[in-house]
Amino acid sequence: MDIFLNEDHLQKIHSASLNILGNIGIIIDNPSAKEMLLDQGANEKNGRICITSDIIESAISKCPSTVILTGRKHEIQLGSGDLHIHNMGGARDVLELPEGELRPALSTDLDISTRLLDALENITSITPLYTPRDVPGSLMAITMFDRTLRNTVKPINGPGVTTAVEVKILFEMMQIVLGDCPKVSIGVSPVSPLNFSGDIPEVMLEVARHKLPFGPLPCPSVGATSPMSLAGSIALQNAENLASIALVQTYRPGLPVVYCGRLSVLNMHNLSPIWGNPEIGIMSAATVKLGHYYGLPVNVYGLSASGFACDIQSGYERAFNALVPALAGADELSGVGEMAGGIYSSNAQIVIDNDIMGMVQRIKRGFVVDDESLAVDVISKVMDTTRNFLKESHTRKFLRAGEIWQGKLATKEIGWESWNMAGSPDAVKRASDIAIDILSTHEVLPLPEDQTKELDRLIERLKS
Repeated sequence: MDIFLNEDHLQKIHSASLNILGNIGIIIDNPSAKEMLLDQGANEKNGRICITSDIIESAISKCPSTVILTGRKHEIQLGSGDLHIHNMGGARDVLELPEGELRPALSTDLDISTRLLDALENITSITPLYTPRDVPGSLMAITMFDRTLRNTVKPINGPGVTTAVEVKILFEMMQIVLGDCPKVSIGVSPVSPLNFSGDIPEVMLEVARHKLPFGPLPCPSVGATSPMSLAGSIALQNAENLASIALVQTYRPGLPVVYCGRLSVLNMHNLSPIWGNPEIGIMSAATVKLGHYYGLPVNVYGLSASGFACDIQSGYERAFNALVPALAGADELSGVGEMAGGIYSSNAQIVIDNDIMGMVQRIKRGFVVDDESLAVDVISKVMDTTRNFLKESHTRKFLRAGEIWQGKLATKEIGWESWNMAGSPDAVKRASDIAIDILSTHEVLPLPEDQTKELDRLIERLKS
């Protein structure tokens, strides 16, 4: 089977998802959301709401084909054909490298990680990286967003939200800094399989109420909360996406939607998640093709790896699982800084991932073939003179244009002897040193004083 899915595969998955929604249905107990779907022609069967294909097709047709995300200075457009990158969100702990010490994340780690991500050229938007343990749970999402707002000028993705009240507060914070019509994406996760009970619909509709870009974020686990077959899991994830889209588009037609997928696999011997398997990249690529089948920009896993160390296994797993969906045409990849399945992160891993994504972007870009790049005249000149291309203006031009990728982690020493004399530094040590150097010099444009005071007042009000 083609991992990128052909038209026939896409149509079969689409039909299976419509069958799931139309004949099996979703679990949903929110009265207003149920009534809204029933008014559109859905029906109730076996205690579930079955959503017709007409509702789904109508909802898809209302979605814009591109989504704009804005920050204080920069904006990105998803769906334009460019690949954008953001970090994972919500890590619980910090891994101090190269020492290898693990500790709970604090609010200051949000400040530090956001500044580092702000400085790195291959990260285009930022998600609050840590769930700090020095704040109460009621203020967790608010603190995560507040610290991120203050420490980057790049576009921001909102933290995971679980209540409509959190969405309202985040929107108030957005307006303080980003103006009356902020464009910050908010992800909301149904519970696989097909469970939209409790506050989930209310949170989705609150995102729509504020006209914020919406990312349905189903997270099925193959063999546990979705079928063991990859095709079945993708069809189920797609059904959860389509049901989410039906809800928000019925309430707010034309709402910007980013089609998301977070399918994972389990070690079936002990039911622990496996993040480095190639199936992650395969399913992400399939998700990309499916989202594009509907004309939507797509955000999927990118940098994911098994294990608990920043080592060679992590490196090749991350690279493959990022490259495959990138080549499938992903609009946005997540996962920068992800370690141990999202349990912890480190500054060194962030720097390494920035280089990996630089390589992925370089591979995706390819190279130009035209008269200038073929360089026949230059070759003729050099063969008649120096037989050396180093001094040619053609060499300088293509070097400056990025024909040859140059990362931050490249070995600076020449030969084994000089590398050995330098202390045999590996990628983790280099990345740690680079992170320290960046954080010692990189300054983020501070918020205006009036915005800082307004955010401070809002946080104090919530504490009282």
